[in-house]
Amino acid sequence: MKTIEELIQQLRRFSPKLIDMHPPADEVEILKFEERFGFQLPKDYKTFLKVHNGLSLMGVTIYGINNGSFSLEKSYLFEHDEVDHPMPKYFVPFSPDGSGNHYCFELRKCKIESCEIVFWQHDFIYNDEEKPEVVNSNFTDWVEEVVINWTLEDYDYNGNRK
Repeated sequence: MKTIEELIQQLRRFSPKLIDMHPPADEVEILKFEERFGFQLPKDYKTFLKVHNGLSLMGVTIYGINNGSFSLEKSYLFEHDEVDHPMPKYFVPFSPDGSGNHYCFELRKCKIESCEIVFWQHDFIYNDEEKPEVVNSNFTDWVEEVVINWTLEDYDYNGNRK
């Protein structure tokens, strides 16, 4: 398993034409977010934020802390307070799929280092029997699979179609 630091280095191999990597988040911003919402973000995600406060790679977005249209806070508030089928408070949406669905941290399944990642479908009504699908065991694995490997299935680091 690769570390989040190794994956950040791999992300930097993508051409700047393909990837938009935001400047680092300030530690104070991260702490204020956690205090405001009353939970801790997973360590692997916070490590990512301290290097890049959000990114976009060929349609895949990772939200940063209070980062304009890449805002974790705006997404969290919207998905919990302003939609027809709000998320439970223990889901933190960190990456949209472009169709109203999100990859989320499952706070009830957090360890100190990381949280399980679930896929939340905005138009599905979940219950005790039907729950959002767990797609990765942690943010680091999700970045490797969804952000990097899925991109490299179709394109090289320069954006050339394979």
